[in-house]
Amino acid sequence: MGPSSRVSFALVSLIPVFVLASPAPAPAPQVLSSLTSEFANATVAAASALPSLLIPSYSNFTGSNWNVRFYGLAYKLINISTSDLDSIIDGLSTNNLSTTQQSLLQNRTQDLTSIPIPDANLTAMVSVNGSSVTNSSGLTLQTTDAVGEIDQFIEVPGLGSGDITKIQIVQTGILNITGPGNGTTILVPTSGISVVSDIDDVLRITKVYVPNQGLFNSFVQPYVNVPGFHELFAKWASSLPCVAFHYDTTAPVELTRTYVEYLQDSLTKLYQTFPQRKFVLTGDTSSSTLLSAYPQITTQFPNQTACIFIRNTSATDSDDKIPYSMKAFQNISSSQYFFYRTPDDLMNIDVSSGNCVNQSVPQNVTVGEQGGFLDGAAGRSASAFGWGAVVVVGFSTLVGLLGV
Repeated sequence: MGPSSRVSFALVSLIPVFVLASPAPAPAPQVLSSLTSEFANATVAAASALPSLLIPSYSNFTGSNWNVRFYGLAYKLINISTSDLDSIIDGLSTNNLSTTQQSLLQNRTQDLTSIPIPDANLTAMVSVNGSSVTNSSGLTLQTTDAVGEIDQFIEVPGLGSGDITKIQIVQTGILNITGPGNGTTILVPTSGISVVSDIDDVLRITKVYVPNQGLFNSFVQPYVNVPGFHELFAKWASSLPCVAFHYDTTAPVELTRTYVEYLQDSLTKLYQTFPQRKFVLTGDTSSSTLLSAYPQITTQFPNQTACIFIRNTSATDSDDKIPYSMKAFQNISSSQYFFYRTPDDLMNIDVSSGNCVNQSVPQNVTVGEQGGFLDGAAGRSASAFGWGAVVVVGFSTLVGLLGV
């Protein structure tokens, strides 16, 4: 695979954070003569059994049944050598990797070469504790779209009443496929608090503001949690009313406008699905996407956002020299958002009572561009150096980060 064939990667999604598990083993790739021939044969492949992936998602109660969201992809894997997998991420140095690092890199990049299958016919099933609540013929899903995705809600009888006070986990799956077609959905109480969290540099140490190191941490290194967030989420899990957890993860500066729209759509769907729930949004200053999307969704649904918590990465890491903009927050009350340094700053905030600010932590935040040591143009150029080529290609395998 030559340099022109290299691909880069970003994941954008909004799904339950604590029901994720390590990725299932990928099915064996099929031998193909070339990447071009695989694209040409995509329509034919859709007629046969396909690998598919169901992304963990959420369900709401409609008054009579649970409305289950099926969100996933149908795809085809190409035959690719391990040496090509080692070099697939443009700009990532893979010299002198340990055996563990090389294995992680290959596992995390294999699916980047997959080919989405449009117009595929998929059939789903739902089970509780291993017992199916759907009949043997399953649930017929809409055909996959032009990029191989499905995303739809289906009312499923047999999942119990909506009178629950804690989330419940239900198994979902795709019938007659090869590969990891199993997933989960969480049954979310009608009211309560939902925590929506970014991943990079909020839950996981990534350092996206140091481009080469960000790529290395994303694809080569074992994932490492941000200290204190496990304990914070555990406290919220035990203290917030009818709590549910979701995560989102975003894209580079150059694609901010596109991804703000995508993330905004995902957040809008979540807010509209649970109109009686309050939302706590967490992110960090290195994500320009979230710094735009969170205030936008709060303006759109002013009575549903409880708090916005933003980690000020430049306040705790001298490596973060890229400025960030607070312009989108100018119409949001300062009592509704809080810039924290470590999870300890959030530990004693009584979110369920409507409090969002720890008065003992200085903010030093004003509307406009700030933070870092580079001017705006230089900062954006630094960010572009490592992450500018990051685009969504094929699909990505989801990985679990926290065990709350």
